[in-house]
Amino acid sequence: MRSLILSFRLVFPIVAALVTGCSPEATPSAGAPTFHKDIEPLLQKSCLSCHAEGGAAPVSLSSYASAEALAPLIAEETAARRMPPWGALPTDECAPPRPFRGDLHLSLDEIAMLRAWSDAGAPEGDPADAPAPYTPVARGLSRTDIELAPRMPFSAAEGPDQFRCFVLDPGLTKAAWVQGYDVLPGNSEVVHHALLYIDARRESEALGGESGSYECFGGVRLSEATLLGGWAPGTEAFELPPDIGIALPADALIVMQVHYHPRPGEEPSPDATRVALRLSDGKPPRALQSVLLGNAEAPFANGGGLLPGPGDRGSVEFRIPADARGHVERMRFTLDLPIPEVSIYGAGVHMHRAGVDVKVEQIHADPREAGGESTCLVQTPAWDFNWQRIYSYDAPIDELPKLRSGDRIDLRCTYDNTRDNPALAAQLVEERLPAPRDIALGESTLDEMCVAFLPIVHPNL
Repeated sequence: MRSLILSFRLVFPIVAALVTGCSPEATPSAGAPTFHKDIEPLLQKSCLSCHAEGGAAPVSLSSYASAEALAPLIAEETAARRMPPWGALPTDECAPPRPFRGDLHLSLDEIAMLRAWSDAGAPEGDPADAPAPYTPVARGLSRTDIELAPRMPFSAAEGPDQFRCFVLDPGLTKAAWVQGYDVLPGNSEVVHHALLYIDARRESEALGGESGSYECFGGVRLSEATLLGGWAPGTEAFELPPDIGIALPADALIVMQVHYHPRPGEEPSPDATRVALRLSDGKPPRALQSVLLGNAEAPFANGGGLLPGPGDRGSVEFRIPADARGHVERMRFTLDLPIPEVSIYGAGVHMHRAGVDVKVEQIHADPREAGGESTCLVQTPAWDFNWQRIYSYDAPIDELPKLRSGDRIDLRCTYDNTRDNPALAAQLVEERLPAPRDIALGESTLDEMCVAFLPIVHPNL
């Protein structure tokens, strides 16, 4: 597998889920938090985007009755940081340069308040203290200009993971600018993730043939491709502000690479994952591209790439030994940008089931100009494969952090290759494996990755 330093855009917003439970009857304690005054505002801020009537989650928390019944479970899930599903939590070693847009995480004080409310018997309090009614968040694109679907559905047969590329033609006779996209999985039970590439040379047309699709494990098999976007579990529609766009050349095709992870023992069922696009009405003044860094198999000649680690056996290698807990792999990348400076729109990471934490750090080539030796762009100590996203910085474009040519990006990926890791344990059961095994770098679900995504913004020339 080649190391990755490519143009990339992958946005992973979230969808939450809680299971039902019950709370014991109890009388409110004096001075305890109450639902309407203290708890309802927290639920509106961090939970109701999914846990509202008709939302993506299976239960609603929009009323006192529904929340009161789940009070102990709410306290348990939030204390364990499983809910809300926001991986980029504050840590002692990472202070991102800007707040994150739509930050759902709960502070330690807020988590303690939820526990105190549950322990007090989940008192309702005075309805007059309630915040304004919650306004549901609209799902999907604000406008869909083009919707694309595979020419023929595909059924992933039981066995190893499969990668299938679907050739999609937006039918554009002149250049356009994408300001929103939404990937709509047809069969989310087997779709592991999907990536959207721009094929400006239309090379995929011949590869797809009559069916309009082709096998593409390890890459999309194009001489030149720019990644437009993607989907992973929990992803929702992604939209840019009016003054930023992603270039889509005239006559270009879109190649959708879908990673299928068939479930053992289940009959293959057809998938027809679709793509919706929203286009700009004009040419935005700024362009968004994305840099993908990671998955280095070996050291580079310049001293970067994969760095020495505890799993090495004689030479530097990416290997997570079976039953290793807290195993760390490090990678280093020095950036050679075509222009001196760009803005960083956000940051994100990607691993598989053994992953537990990623830290992405920017080492400045000129500390005096940058105001310091380094900047931590993002850390995800609550990494969860099922809830992935790009963490966009909440700042005006002109106030976004800067990335300069010569800066270095350091990745530190931490893994738990033991049965104590619930995500890995569940995957072992699904794969019918009796125990953890050594994990190498690769694309299958039981391989691992160490990847950072840096969407960057620059003037649209």
